[in-house]
Amino acid sequence: MFNFKNIIVPTDLSALSQSAFSYALDIAQRYKAKIHLLYVLEKTPPYLAMRSLDVTEDEVMKNMEENAKEDLEESIAAFGKTDVEIIPVLRKGLDYEEVVKYSKEINSELIVIATHGRTGIMHTLLGSVAQKVIRYAKCPVLVITPPEDDKSIES
Repeated sequence: MFNFKNIIVPTDLSALSQSAFSYALDIAQRYKAKIHLLYVLEKTPPYLAMRSLDVTEDEVMKNMEENAKEDLEESIAAFGKTDVEIIPVLRKGLDYEEVVKYSKEINSELIVIATHGRTGIMHTLLGSVAQKVIRYAKCPVLVITPPEDDKSIES
């Protein structure tokens, strides 16, 4: 029934998003699937950094991209040796839109995403990337929530 070949794991490189990676890794091993570890950079650089460091927007974006690529590679290495192919993916744009777009591009069969589990006013103010991915994705989405004692984890 299920034939997972490409699994997307959106990450913000936090400990919480690593919990989603653990679930995806287990599924990928069972189905011999690839994991696409997806990190989305905002399109606009932090202007405060540009003004305080007196650098151009291009320099800041290039630096942010290089750092994000290194962070992705470090995140993959932190999980140790595995027989699963893990593809680091860096995109620029609005987080949930890029996840959904990339999912369509590679014909992903599954997205495994972590959520902070915020409720109430924090959820209303911040919204939920996971909620928007669920709403717009054309493939199944597995949402990993933190255990009760880990809900204080922040990115």
